[in-house]
Amino acid sequence: MYREDTSITIKTGVENMSPEEVVNLLRQTVWAKDRKKEAIIKSLNNSICYGAFTKNGQQVGFARVITDYATHFYICDVVVKKEFRNKGIGRQLLKTITENEDFKPLLGMLITENAEKFYEPFGFTKNPICFMTNK
Repeated sequence: MYREDTSITIKTGVENMSPEEVVNLLRQTVWAKDRKKEAIIKSLNNSICYGAFTKNGQQVGFARVITDYATHFYICDVVVKKEFRNKGIGRQLLKTITENEDFKPLLGMLITENAEKFYEPFGFTKNPICFMTNK
């Protein structure tokens, strides 16, 4: 059980994101530390973006969703600024995403190497189907 941090506001829409802060957040991750700034900005503009903001407007968390609104939604780039981790902010982001009425009838997907326990409370389970990439 966790308590939501009421000093954090979750906002949606690329227009509400701080592109520079999203770049900085993603540079803290293993999977996106070498991603080019231009690619990050392009991904923001082509995704449904979610940001976690402090009362003073600082963006301290980010996640994005890719979807066709018919069959699947894919959650990616979930990250919280290091000094704000373990305060429920990531859970607030995931709760906001998974409670979105547009996504409820769809199959949600994500990739994780070590955060299964984090995603399980939101209904995600390990799937034995092989995951493949072409790069």
